[in-house]
Amino acid sequence: MKIGFDLGFGWTKVCTDEGTCFKFPTWLAYHSGGAISEMETVIVDGKEYVVGEDAKYERQKIAITSIDELLNYFPVFRKYVLSKLNVDDAEIITGLPPVHKDKASMLQKQGVQVIPQGVGIWLDVKDKVQTNEMLILDLGFNTVDYILVVNNSKKKGNTLEKMGVERMVELFRNKLDISILKQFPLQRLMDVFEKGFATIEGERIDLTPIKQKAVDEYNEVLFTRLKDEVGNLIEEVETIIVAGGGAYYLRNLRKAGIFIPEAPEFAQARGYTRA
Repeated sequence: MKIGFDLGFGWTKVCTDEGTCFKFPTWLAYHSGGAISEMETVIVDGKEYVVGEDAKYERQKIAITSIDELLNYFPVFRKYVLSKLNVDDAEIITGLPPVHKDKASMLQKQGVQVIPQGVGIWLDVKDKVQTNEMLILDLGFNTVDYILVVNNSKKKGNTLEKMGVERMVELFRNKLDISILKQFPLQRLMDVFEKGFATIEGERIDLTPIKQKAVDEYNEVLFTRLKDEVGNLIEEVETIIVAGGGAYYLRNLRKAGIFIPEAPEFAQARGYTRA
């Protein structure tokens, strides 16, 4: 089995070459046990971890704030994914933002194939889009990665750090007037942002107007940053491919020549299986 493993700060997306895809929040905690416990746990190097949704119910949460920490815990996420797929081992392909390509050896030592983020999206869409040139935008949680592909040749690419969905969630936080929500950890606030509401003391509070303002402001900030980075490519390139979890929030980039693959948050992981 081949597994495309799109490890991110917000969500981890997984696809197999057999067509199975799933995602889970990249949350991690130490398992505390108890008289009753039906948590999904994995044991790595003698330590028992809770991964994904269940981690929010544990007291000893592990904050993952840097790429080094994310990669250090890769064996835990890997074991969790293998257990979800009910396999002992598999060929795993993942990617890193172009700016962090020097860290590939941390994963390669574990037998993992590493390619630049964005290339997975290209592999996913190249047979679906008839074009000689495309600008691929991967809107992740922490970063926005871009790659310019001309006649199947990867001409240039880079990473815009702190410009992903995380930036949008921070804009959302800044607009909140409910103190308890403003104090939520970023990953928990992300869940509130995606739902568009929060439940406080049993009362459901509609946050969609604030969410929309954050989305609009984020689009303005991102467009300005992209123009600064790639210049007139936004207007001149034949096709722009937009994927990643942030694809759902992109607005009015240009009038035509934009392709968003089906289930864009899985495009990267799907493409990895074709590497």
